[in-house]
Parts: sequence; C-alpha cells; structure tokens
Amino acid sequence: MDYFYMKLFYCMIRVKVFFLLFCYGAIIQLNAGRLPKAYQALKVFNYFEAKRLFENSMKKETSPASFGLSVIYFRADNPFSNIDSAYKYISLSEVTFPLLSEKKKMDYSQFGLSFSAIDSLKIKIEKKAFEYYKNQHTVSAFDKFIEIYTTSSDCFDAIDLRNALAFNEAKSMDTYQVYEAFMEKYPFALEMREAKELYHLRKFTFLTKNNTIAEFEQFLVEQPNSPFADEAKNKIFALSTQTGTVAEYYRFVKSYPENSNVEYAWLTLYTMYSAKYDLSSLLDFKTEFPDFPFQDLLNQDIELCNEILLPIHENGKWGFVDGAGFSVIPCIYDWVEHFSEGLAECGLSGKSGFINKTGKLVIPFVYDEVESFKNGYSVVLFNGKSGLINKMGKRIIPFEYDDVSGFSEGLAAVSKGDKFGYVNALGQNSIPINFTKAFDFHEGVAAVELGGQSGFIDATGSMIIGFKFDWVGDFINGIAKVKSIKKMGLIDKAGNYILPCEYDLIGDFKNDVVMVMNDMKYGFADRSGKLVIPVEFDYSGNFLQPLEFKNNLVVAEKNKKQGLMDKSGKYVTTKDFDRIEPFSEGLAPVMKKDKWGFIDEKLKLVIPYAYQSVDPFKECVARVTKNEQSGFINKNGKVLVDFLYDEANNVLQFDNGLYIVKLDEKSGLLDLTGVTVVPCEADNISIEETGILKFEKNEKLAYYNSRTRTFIWKEAGY
Repeated sequence: MDYFYMKLFYCMIRVKVFFLLFCYGAIIQLNAGRLPKAYQALKVFNYFEAKRLFENSMKKETSPASFGLSVIYFRADNPFSNIDSAYKYISLSEVTFPLLSEKKKMDYSQFGLSFSAIDSLKIKIEKKAFEYYKNQHTVSAFDKFIEIYTTSSDCFDAIDLRNALAFNEAKSMDTYQVYEAFMEKYPFALEMREAKELYHLRKFTFLTKNNTIAEFEQFLVEQPNSPFADEAKNKIFALSTQTGTVAEYYRFVKSYPENSNVEYAWLTLYTMYSAKYDLSSLLDFKTEFPDFPFQDLLNQDIELCNEILLPIHENGKWGFVDGAGFSVIPCIYDWVEHFSEGLAECGLSGKSGFINKTGKLVIPFVYDEVESFKNGYSVVLFNGKSGLINKMGKRIIPFEYDDVSGFSEGLAAVSKGDKFGYVNALGQNSIPINFTKAFDFHEGVAAVELGGQSGFIDATGSMIIGFKFDWVGDFINGIAKVKSIKKMGLIDKAGNYILPCEYDLIGDFKNDVVMVMNDMKYGFADRSGKLVIPVEFDYSGNFLQPLEFKNNLVVAEKNKKQGLMDKSGKYVTTKDFDRIEPFSEGLAPVMKKDKWGFIDEKLKLVIPYAYQSVDPFKECVARVTKNEQSGFINKNGKVLVDFLYDEANNVLQFDNGLYIVKLDEKSGLLDLTGVTVVPCEADNISIEETGILKFEKNEKLAYYNSRTRTFIWKEAGY
C-alpha cells in the first residue's frame, strides 16, 4: 500500500515538472516571437501593434523593447509621438544593453540594435528635443530640457539661452530685486556681470530716488562697498556746492573730510578766491584759510604772482623768460600768449591749452581756441562749439553754443544760430535762447534785442523795459543811453526818460555831467537831466570822441573861438583862443593863428606860440613839433631834445625817463638830455610791462629794461 502511494506521488511530481517545463518553454517561445513581430509591425508602420508588443516584451527583453518604443515615440508620423518618452526609452535601452550577454547582443543585432544605433538615436532625440523646447522660448521650457537632457551636447546652449531669456525678463522689470533674484538663481550666467552692474545701479537709484544729501549719506552707510559709493560722494559734493560759492566749498571740506572730492573742492575754492591772482587776494586767502592743505602751492603762487614772464621765440618755438632775461619755460610751444590770472595760453599741434608760471600744463591741449582767463573763466572752442571752463579745467558751460561771453553778474550770454540767451554758473539755460542779441549784465539788468528793437531784462529773464529802442547802452550808476529814430536820450531803470531822445550824440558821465549834442551844438547835463550848460557851443571835434570835463574844466567853443569853462557854465579863461586843451600839471595848451603855446593858471602865456602841435605836460615834459619834426621841452619852454624826429601821434611815449621816438619810420630811445640811448633801428617799440620795453626788428624780438637801460634778452639774429 505504501509502495502504491509512493509511486503515485512520484508520478504526480513528474507530471507537474513536465507541465512547468512545458509552460516555461511556451513562454519562451511566446516572448521570442513577440519581439520579431514587434519589429516587423514597426517596419510596416503598424505602430499600435508594435507598441503593444514592445510593451509586453519590456520585462524580459528590456533593451530591444525600449529601443523599439523609443523609435515609435521619436517618429512624428504616429499618435504616440512624444520626444520626452522617446528619450526615456532610449536612455533605458542604453543602460540595459551592456547587461546583455554577447549571444543576446548578436541575436538582437538582427533588429538593428547595437551600441552605435542606440547612441545615434539618442543624439537625434536630443537634437529634436532641443529644437522643440527652444521653439517654446520660455524659461520653464529650457528648465525642463536641462532637467531631462542632462547629458545632451546642447544642454550648455540651453542653459545659456535660458539664462539670457531670464535676464531679458529681469531687464523688462528692471528692479534691483529681480536682478538680485537672477544672480542667486543663475550664479554662473554669462550675464552675471551686467546683472551685477544693473543691480547696483537700480539699488543706488532706488535708495536715492529723492536726490537728497541725507539719502546719499545713508546709502554710503548701508552700501559702503557699492560701485556707486563714489557716485554718492560726487552727488553729495554737487548738492553741497550747487551755487558754487566759496562759502559752500568751505562748508563741504569741513563737513566731509573723507569725501574723495575734498582735494578738488579745496583747489576750486582757492582758484575762485584768488581768481585775480594778485598778491592781495593770495595773502587774504592765506589769512582766511590757514587750514588750506596745499600750502606749498599757495606759497609758490605768492612768490610768482608778481613775477614778470615775457614770451620769447627761438627756432620756431615759443617759451618765456623772466624779468631778468633768464629762460624759465623752454621754447617748446607753437605759440604762447601773455599770462593772465596766473595762466598763459599756449599751443601745440594745432590745439590750445594753459600752463602756469612754473611751466606746468594745467589745462591740456584739447581745445581749438581759447581766450585768456578773466575772473577765473575762459571761453574755449571745442569741436567747433563754444563753452566755458574754470581754472581747474572743469567745464562750466557745455560745448554746444556758437558763441559764449564771459560771466557777468553770474550769467553768461550764449548763442545758437542767430538766437541768444543766458546760462548760469551751473551751465543751466536760465534765460531761454529767444533773443536776436544779448549783452552782459550790468547793475542787475542786461540789454537784449528782438526784431530789431532793444530793451532790458532782469536776471530772471523778465522784461523790465520793453522793446522800444533802436539801440541801448549799459546801465551805469542807474542811467543808460538809448536811441530812438536816430536820436539819443537817457533813461533810468524804470524806463523813465531823464533826457528825451532828441540828441545827435551823448557822451559818458564824468564828474556827474555828460556832454549832449544836437545840430553840431553841445552843452552838458547832470544826472537829473538838467542842462547845467546849455546846448549852444560849437562842436568842431571828433564826432566819435565826446568832450569830457578834465580837472573840472571843459573846452567851450563859440564863433571858432575857445575857452575853458567850469561846471557852472562860467569861463575860467578868456574865450578868444583858436584852440585850447584842459590844464595838465598847471599848464594848458593853447593855439592862435595855427601855432601852439602854453598858459598857466593865471592865464599868462608862459611858453610862446611857436609849435605846430603839442602834447599835455607829463612829468614836467611835453612833446612838441616844428616843421613836421618832434622834440621835447620842459615847463620853462627850454628845448630838452631838439626837433629831429618824425611827428607821429600816439607813437611817442616814455618810460623811466626814456622816450620812444621815430626817425625815418624806425624807432629808438632817447633820454631828456637828447642822448640816443638806443638808435632808431627797430620796426616797433612798445611798453610790455612796467619797466620792460619790447623791441621788434625784422620779425625778431628783444626785451629792454628801461630801469637798467640794458637789453635783458635778444632773439638770435636780432
């Protein structure tokens, strides 16, 4: 019995084993049949069947099934097309393929599966995926590509494109917060440098949006390392010195000693205070600002301010010698001009700049033209346009005008085309460019012209006297000359007439009276417009040179006879001279019958009528002429220098007892004994500086010291 059951048990086990082996074989046969069928279906584009078969083969034939599914998802000609799924399955095929036995690899090669096939398809999928996500052109699309396709050769390009797109989005919002977020999220972006710059810029502008000193001070406390720290300091400087006064600059240097602009502020303060560059202003500065940090510069300027420097010419170049004739600035410039306010224009290679008395280049050679400094400013031409600079070389008025005047009472007239206006010391257009002419301010008002008529404006640009005159002059002590319908008059600042426009000529006030002329008759009026001397005297002088009171006397002429009259209209001399000039050193030149002599204050003729022409006495000597030749006499009429020299008005001058004379159109020097000190050989002699005469001969220069009576310097070939 036991044997029967045991035999039955073993039979059952054999049957079960046989069944299991049969099932396993069936499964093997079934799987082995699915994969070829799947690839066959794929071959004939039966994507539904191929997909089903590949999916059913995934568990046992992972690599070839994944490859097949990747192909289906990669292709665009079926409803299953999905590039991310294609990448998922090709990656799975790539990972599992190396795990296959060599026999399996050989078996699967019939389906075209190999390392190179997998790699080739993967590259194609990555390329297609890159184009797909790139065409979406969104940060999120690029993020997804970067997250999925980490090994793609296009991943770095995707990162760069994603970063650029994110940066453009940040720029469209343009706040420091979005730039900060960008830098935190994309620390290796190519745009990092620009993002940092924009971050700092926007943070600076946000924290200082009200443009106040307090904001800039707080910014420096909170952001000391910002690249805009210097800009904040510059803003504090600019806001602290808006009106550009000495007091403002001094408050700035004391309030902000660590500011990087302190040195410039000190030097600007100094150049403003000492604009005249004379000893008085320099010493006053030294006293008022003992804390000036550049004492060596100040002491040097004190030493040099009265130093005479003379332009010299050697070998086609220009330089300077001092008053003793020693070279102090070498001849290296194409041209130079005289020093003004401590600086001299010089030129090099067609450009102009300025040097100081040590020869240091203070303002570089960048300007087309420059004018000498006046009151601390120079009008310059740059690229064909005019502007204004100070002695530090700082641009005060931008180079955008056709013409610029110097400052007058804080405003400078400027022009663009045929229109004129005014700018202030900050370079701001404070009075619109609307006038056809504009002139300097005097006593708070300026003459302007519009449409051929002239009037006056104040410093705000408001009209105070309308456009009703043909011409106007400047106000001097509250009175201005005006012209209407070819006649002249005087007005006050309210526009009221002091003298009506009914005179042919009005002179300038001297001793509170002014000459007025009509129909070749002249008289004098006072500042109230009252005619203190009636218009009844004959005018025979130069129409362009009105008569003036000299030593409280003026020439009065009637019936071709002249005398001297005081301001009350009373003659103080006889009135029967053919010509008379006011007294000088107690003697007055008088003429009768075409001959000149001199009378004293008692009207006594002390020097007889003997000369063709005479000059007034100066330092007890007068030049006189006989027979078209000039000589010199003293107050006793004694001839000091005989009549040997050419008569030429406004040529004969004297300096330290020496007289410049001409003979045969050549100039020389005489002393009062008549001795020829320098022969008449020069083409021209002029007074260059006190005690220094400039000689010119055959286009060569020389300098002569009239005190020592020696030449201190001569150009080679003089």
